Amino acid sequence: MSRRTSALAVLALLTAFPAAAQEFGGVPLQNPGRPFHARDHSILGQIRQTLNSGCPLSQTNVVHGVNRSFGGTQQQLIQQSSSGCRPLVSNQVVSGTNLALTRGSSADQTIEAQAPRGLLRTNNIVRGVNIGAGAHSSATQHLLGLIGE
Repeated sequence: MSRRTSALAVLALLTAFPAAAQEFGGVPLQNPGRPFHARDHSILGQIRQTLNSGCPLSQTNVVHGVNRSFGGTQQQLIQQSSSGCRPLVSNQVVSGTNLALTRGSSADQTIEAQAPRGLLRTNNIVRGVNIGAGAHSSATQHLLGLIGE
């Protein structure tokens, strides 16, 4: 009987501790015991601060450039997306297509974009296609997806 009782007690403890860890682990949704006006770093506190400041909850910045060259061309795009606000979620996509299509042609492309850092999440995707298709053609491409503070 004693073995059976101790085995049940161990089993109960083994199931109780993970449940307690789930309850108290992770990112806090609220800071209990703190006044509402105090600096709150919890998720709900950051949402309240963003809503009260008039900033958007999310911001998406998309920059795409296409450069085709039949001789010699150069393209430069620079975009800064900053309103002084930090949204909860910030998304940025920077992409470019750069093509040198004929014999001896050259195509140069530079794309820079900057978006604010999100309070909870920041997604930054940078992709490019760079092709020198003609004989003795050259294609150079520089893509920068910058994240501000």
